[in-house]
Amino acid sequence: MAKRVTIETLAEWLRQRDDYVLLGHVAPDGDTAGCCLGMCLALKAMGKRAVVCLPGGIPRMYAGLPGADEVLDTERVTPEALPFAPKTAFALDVSEPERLGKAGMALFAACPDQAALDHHNTNPGFGQVYVLDGDAAAAGELVVNLIDELDVALTRAMGECLFVAISTDCGQFNYSNTRPETFLAVARCAEAGIDIAGITESLYRTRSVGRTKLLGLALAGLEVSPDGQLAWARVTEDMLRRAGAIREDKEGIVNYLQEMAGVRIAVLAEEQGSQTKFSLRASAPLNVARDVAAPLGGGGHDCAAGVTVPLPMEEALVKVLALAREALNNNEKSGMKG
Repeated sequence: MAKRVTIETLAEWLRQRDDYVLLGHVAPDGDTAGCCLGMCLALKAMGKRAVVCLPGGIPRMYAGLPGADEVLDTERVTPEALPFAPKTAFALDVSEPERLGKAGMALFAACPDQAALDHHNTNPGFGQVYVLDGDAAAAGELVVNLIDELDVALTRAMGECLFVAISTDCGQFNYSNTRPETFLAVARCAEAGIDIAGITESLYRTRSVGRTKLLGLALAGLEVSPDGQLAWARVTEDMLRRAGAIREDKEGIVNYLQEMAGVRIAVLAEEQGSQTKFSLRASAPLNVARDVAAPLGGGGHDCAAGVTVPLPMEEALVKVLALAREALNNNEKSGMKG
């Protein structure tokens, strides 16, 4: 049975083990990628053997991070292709085992020792030991603390990875999950000498032609409810082809919907063959993880969640939008009672 532990206990647990495979979630974002890369560098600094495996490999936008060129694709790598036989699996920023993907789950289960570190309140806890802090803005926050607890000097390379992990998951420190501890963790990265301006330019101020065209196509099909509180848009496979974009280019589109005046819940539907992936955003005190994602098998944070529905886009949209409208109605009723 999984045991919830402190950062200090996890650090001691890690010291006693070796031959690590660091695992992230499907559709890797900056937090899971940055955490895995930063943790891998820290373990290697301790003299441990470690390798990062991410579903689909390292996303193109994070390919410049230290160690990114050594990341293996969980879905393609065979046990024989690994540089060593892993004995310790460590899942980072993974809200539930299923988010590892089938290949990742198999790799995780094959290791005799298993641990997890996460910041999603919906996480049920898995592995032999796990750390969970649902108040953290990013799992990267926790990894900075873990590296300090391991008495490993936080290098510039580690700091770059973890700055990306933290800043991407709190919307460049604009989201409500940003807390004093978030800035303290970033300060540790800054002390290591990271190039904040350069990283910010690369991640947030540079957009490929394909990404820009996809944004335009998605926003052209924007829909808004009559009361202006619910907005949704679509990214279809045809749009990706027309824009010359790749799947990761849809990251951030949902934020444009949420930024419209009056919108309280934003929904981005992404066509993936016969199923549909949803990115959900909300304004507090609405909780899209609990009220929209969880009933359909998804999860995440109160104001930022996701779910994949095994239905074609329009059928899936009906279900998701119905739950979103119900959440808005319930919130309005609750406010009236208060």
